[in-house]
Amino acid sequence: MEKETSESMESPSMMTYVVGAVLVVAVIAGAWYFRMKGTKGPVVEPGGQPIAVATPIPGPISGLGCDQLYYNPKVAFNEYYLSAEGGDFSNAERVTCTFTVSIDGKEVATATALGPLTDAPQRNGKTFRCTTKAVAVEPNVSSVVDVVLKDDVKGSATCSATFIFPPQL
Repeated sequence: MEKETSESMESPSMMTYVVGAVLVVAVIAGAWYFRMKGTKGPVVEPGGQPIAVATPIPGPISGLGCDQLYYNPKVAFNEYYLSAEGGDFSNAERVTCTFTVSIDGKEVATATALGPLTDAPQRNGKTFRCTTKAVAVEPNVSSVVDVVLKDDVKGSATCSATFIFPPQL
């Protein structure tokens, strides 16, 4: 009787090891399968043609102007860093950007930033980026950001964008 009892005790623990090993192999195989499935390559249409993904590429610079206006929030404050990126093809060295934030036609904030011009031969001109210090703006309200650009050789341009600044808590 004692022999049967010790054999029956070894059986369940051996079975536990076997089941554990099978589960480990299944998890590794599943991870490998899904990792390989995610790196198949380009997405193709039913006809076998790859689907083109549009990537905006700025064109040649034709004068002083904005390519993009955007903002970055200051963490834990309802303040935002306003930025303008663009280009110029003159012999200027820098661009002064004056940002004006308006809500319902009423000016609520103004900031000025200086952006150096750097050569961009691929666009036949120079590019700049102006970023302000943190500007306090009311969140969750449609705000119009107008930017006046002036380079150091008397060129000027304007651009505008509408943002709804998210609250920072």
